[in-house]
Amino acid sequence: MPSPTYDLFFTGRDDPRCCVIIGEDTKPVYFSFETPERGVSSHTRTMEQQGGLRGVRVGPGEPPRQRRHRCPPAPHVPPRRPLSPPSTSSARAFVSAEGRTLEWRRCRDNPTSYDLYAAPNTRIAVFRRFTQQTVVGPSHGLLQYTFTNDLLLTEAILALCLNRWIDVHGM
Repeated sequence: MPSPTYDLFFTGRDDPRCCVIIGEDTKPVYFSFETPERGVSSHTRTMEQQGGLRGVRVGPGEPPRQRRHRCPPAPHVPPRRPLSPPSTSSARAFVSAEGRTLEWRRCRDNPTSYDLYAAPNTRIAVFRRFTQQTVVGPSHGLLQYTFTNDLLLTEAILALCLNRWIDVHGM
């Protein structure tokens, strides 16, 4: 039996550092990326909703101090080696929190599209840019994936947004 495919729609600004991602896998999923324009020392804040609302902060330094909130405390994702050496020139790899090496590969026929591979030839997600009207407004991209690991999804989306930004602005 094939794995189910889940869809996340990229809405809001058409900017990998400032966008909203919404959809559903086994539960509602919501990400909101907000990156202030402050040079290379800026932080990315991510809001993620999967059963409950919580935040994820990505940036240098220690996790923020715990404050009283109605939602669980935000995990801190340290910026250690966000991208690793890839298997091909059209790819960028990252190491998940579980120690697995994954790779976003740009599609040759459409350089704004990416495929996520968990092993040399095991594709587990695809990102395609296209404009579509959704119930939450216009969408400018679609992420389809076949896994239900919340942390892996967060890491994959962060790596995808970083790859998209690098490819648009060059590095």
